[in-house]
Amino acid sequence: MSDRAGPESTRGDELWRATNPVPRVGRVEGSARRLGAITRKEFIQLLRDRRTLALMVGMPLVLLLIFGYGVRLSVSHISAELVQHDSPVARAALASQGHFDVASTVVPTVRAARQNLLDGRTSVAVVVGVTGQPQRVLIDGSDAFVAQNALEYLRSLSGSGAAPLTVDVLYNPTLRSADFMVPAEVGMIMLWVGTVATAIGVVREREQGTLEQLMMTPIRKWELMVGKILPYSVLTLLIAVVITGLGLALFDVPMRGSPVELFAFAIPYLVAALSIGLLVSTVAQNQRQAMQTATFILLPQVLLSGALFPLSAIPWAIRWVSQLLPLTYFTPITRELFLKGLGLSQLWPQVGVLCAMALVFTSLAALLFKTRLD
Repeated sequence: MSDRAGPESTRGDELWRATNPVPRVGRVEGSARRLGAITRKEFIQLLRDRRTLALMVGMPLVLLLIFGYGVRLSVSHISAELVQHDSPVARAALASQGHFDVASTVVPTVRAARQNLLDGRTSVAVVVGVTGQPQRVLIDGSDAFVAQNALEYLRSLSGSGAAPLTVDVLYNPTLRSADFMVPAEVGMIMLWVGTVATAIGVVREREQGTLEQLMMTPIRKWELMVGKILPYSVLTLLIAVVITGLGLALFDVPMRGSPVELFAFAIPYLVAALSIGLLVSTVAQNQRQAMQTATFILLPQVLLSGALFPLSAIPWAIRWVSQLLPLTYFTPITRELFLKGLGLSQLWPQVGVLCAMALVFTSLAALLFKTRLD
């Protein structure tokens, strides 16, 4: 008898039942039986699929913690400094509501204060006159969320009887959301495409059996790994270029930095994203699990990296998680390169961390990928 005879698989069972129907019963009784069988089968399958079960239980808990505890819509700790002269009145006014963290030292000149804003060392600079009264405020507008909160707090101070202030918002004077979001979207889309495409692509090959067939050829494991992720690297970079171009053309987002430097800074970030996708492929059994696992990893990155909400709005109890996410370091790179025109001389700390992350994630992915093939 042929090996294919009989219902030896799930698909074969379904075909066998279709060609060999059970005796007819009443409509209500038959519907109840089928519904009970399907329900029982789904429960058994769900209980056996531990990854899906963990995702269904764990994701709501993570979202509850992030939205209920980790993400706040108001910024309570905005870095500020006094310029030219010290003023107990200005310090008391800024500290009265607990929204500003005022530096203990006074910046000597407005030019030095502008440089501090450019370098990201502070968000608000209050120029104090010889009389001790605030005369002017400079705000870093590259982070629109923080800048809008700072403006609201300063308006409330002005309305409480303080002298009127002249407020200058730098780098994003109109506080356009597009100028704030488009640079961050470049990093988010690169992360999503690079991670998900790599994970699903590798898992699909394993499901089809072609990955094992490739291992029967003389190709080496590291060559197979690099060959697998190279197409996704090109695809992700092309998508990033398109997103950047659309942001510049459609939304009139400024590009004050060098596009060449942006491309160079994106390389270690992309390597880290692809390595995360490769790590996902080593633990996922099928494409559905790959998508679920990738989503479970990517969503906290978007919420806790500063791409949507400022890091200052996240309590230290969970802010340490942000320091482990590649998007946390790439988001300020894109925003400050787009809006401030900064380069490697100012952004080298973030670039260095991304290079270290790329090395660690790639080494771990290569190790697990090799183990999975053995």
